[in-house]
Amino acid sequence: MLDRDELIFSQTKALGTDEFEITDAAGTLVGTARQTLKLSDLFSSSRGTEVRDVEGNLVLGVTDPVNLIHDSYEVRLANPGMLLATLRTRFAWLRTKLNLEIAGFPEVEVDGKIMAFDFTLTSMGREIARITAEYSGMGRMMMGKTTYRISFAPGLDERQHAAILGSAVAIDMLRRKRRNSS
Repeated sequence: MLDRDELIFSQTKALGTDEFEITDAAGTLVGTARQTLKLSDLFSSSRGTEVRDVEGNLVLGVTDPVNLIHDSYEVRLANPGMLLATLRTRFAWLRTKLNLEIAGFPEVEVDGKIMAFDFTLTSMGREIARITAEYSGMGRMMMGKTTYRISFAPGLDERQHAAILGSAVAIDMLRRKRRNSS
């Protein structure tokens, strides 16, 4: 899953615990993602999502720790266990903007339109990825299910792919959090 230049991240369950299928551009299942909810999360307001490969092995985890001012999200690789990326929201008028720290890329910015799910990830002015919502049918839309296409720039290594995939998960978590609070 971490060597593909394009992934489709499609929500399969939106009520209760969110679940996603991850396929490549040809439609082959390469992994899944599932929101985690532990008893301690009920008291701390923390949320997380686990991403697993097609065999069920944990690949990465995305967490939403409790924050006072700016939301932040952490993307962690499962094996070896390490922090891959940190996203932090920043103030932007009529847009969604985040700072993203990924090893190997200086000054990564995530910029998206507030009403649409279309995000560009750039490092020093160079596009490294794009995350775009796709229309997947009226019924899926009415149920709150979303499908995202993640396009990676050529030449990225597996850890950078994992960090960007985790960032797409974090952006979905942020979008859902904003929608639920409005």
